[in-house]
Amino acid sequence: MTHHQANVVALIKRIVGIVIFIPALVSTVISLLKYLVAPKAQMQEMTAAVMDFVKVMVDIARQYTSFLEYFWVNSPIPDLANWSSSNSLWFIAIFALIFIGLSLQAAGARLTKRVYSIREGVIQRAALEGMNGAEGRTRQELEKLVSIPNTSIFAQFGLLYVSPVIWGIIVYAIIRLINML
Repeated sequence: MTHHQANVVALIKRIVGIVIFIPALVSTVISLLKYLVAPKAQMQEMTAAVMDFVKVMVDIARQYTSFLEYFWVNSPIPDLANWSSSNSLWFIAIFALIFIGLSLQAAGARLTKRVYSIREGVIQRAALEGMNGAEGRTRQELEKLVSIPNTSIFAQFGLLYVSPVIWGIIVYAIIRLINML
């Protein structure tokens, strides 16, 4: 892959990663807020008073974020009793998209860094070749010799494999605590 192609691929990866990450994060947060205010069967009086306050706060947040109405209407509410229900599976898929978007963005950032360091090396090598006079290679010739390998999102081990498990456990614990209220 040439310098220009690597720059384009890196930019596309970063943009696509951000475009995937932001809606997935918004949808997950809204899903958790909707789960928080969903009516529970066994609610004690003290908890009911606190939950009424939380419900009012979530309603105010929804009122002032009317531009996110699509997410408020369509974000799935996870069902702890049945993880194989469609809402729970959609919630898990959207939650996973957060980390896929972050991995894409990180792969693009890594490729950008690699392109920059290779470009600096080519410039330095071109300066050294310029000292050889007429027999030295030009910068364009040196750039044609360089092949930049692509970076995969699967190489982002921490972001793609470890973080979802850790955050999944944290989110599950929070949901279970909310469910106990």
